[in-house]
Amino acid sequence: MPYFSVVIPTYNRADRVTKAIDSILAQAFEDWELIVVDDGSTDNTKERVTQYGDDRIKYIYQENAERGAARNRGVKEATGNYVFFLDSDDFVYPTYLIHAAEALKDLNEPEFFHIRYKEMKDNKTVTTEKLKPNEVLQKTLRQNRFACQFFLRKDIAIQFKFSENRALKIGEDWALILRIAVRYKLHFSNEALGVIVQHDDRSMQLASPDTILTSRDLILEYLSQDEKVGDDVKGNVDAELTSLAALSAAINKEKSQAKKLLAKAIQKRAYLRWTKRTLAIYKKLALG
Repeated sequence: MPYFSVVIPTYNRADRVTKAIDSILAQAFEDWELIVVDDGSTDNTKERVTQYGDDRIKYIYQENAERGAARNRGVKEATGNYVFFLDSDDFVYPTYLIHAAEALKDLNEPEFFHIRYKEMKDNKTVTTEKLKPNEVLQKTLRQNRFACQFFLRKDIAIQFKFSENRALKIGEDWALILRIAVRYKLHFSNEALGVIVQHDDRSMQLASPDTILTSRDLILEYLSQDEKVGDDVKGNVDAELTSLAALSAAINKEKSQAKKLLAKAIQKRAYLRWTKRTLAIYKKLALG
C-alpha cells in the first residue's frame, strides 16, 4: 500500500497532462501511486498517459461527469494513506512529496495538509503570500487559499466528497475545504513547491458572470446540507463569488452588471471594499 495516492482528473488536456505526470515521476519520494481519471476526453489523452508503461500509474476512463465526479472516482480507486489532488495543467517540484511525507509524520498524520504554491503565467512565476498560523482559518473561510493542491487522509477523503453537480464549474474544491475547515485544523507548509499554471483555457479564465453566480448558488446549496457550516461561512461564500462575478463582468465590459454585483458583494461583506480584486474592478471600469 503506497503512502500517497495522487489523483489527477483530466479532460482533453493531452498536451498538458504529461507535465503533471512527469512531475510525479520525478519525485525524490517514490512511495506513491498515480491515478489519472480521464473524464471522457475525445483527444489522445489515453495514448499520452498509457505510453509511460509504469505500473504505479493507473489510467481510468469514465464518461464525462465533470471534475467533482472524476476526483471522487480517484478517491474510490486510491489505496494510499493520503490522497493528493493535482490538476492536469499544474505540476509540483521534485521535493514535493518527500517534504509532505516528512511534515505529515511530524504532525502525527493530520486530516488535511497543504503546501504553498507559485503561480505561473507565460513561463514567469510569482510566489503566493505566506500563510500565518493564526490567520489561516479566517482567510480560508473568506477565500480559497489552497486551490486544488492539498492532501487529505484517506478516511477523510472518503467521508467528504466533492459535489458532482455538473453545473458547478468553479469553487468545488473550496466548498469541500470549508466543510473540513469547520471540523479539523488546516495544517500547511510555507515551502513553495507546487505550481498553478494560469492559461487562457483554465476554467477560472473562461468563467462568465452567470457561470460564477450559478456556481455560487450551487455551493451555497451544497454547504446548506452540512449543519456544521454556519451562516457566517455561507455569507462569505456569497460575497466572495459575487465579487468574482463582478470582476468577470468588468473584464467583459459589462459595466452596469459589474457595478451592481460589486455593490452587492460589498454590502454583504464590507472588507471586500479594500481587496486587490475590487481595485482591479475599479481599474477595469475606469479604463472602459
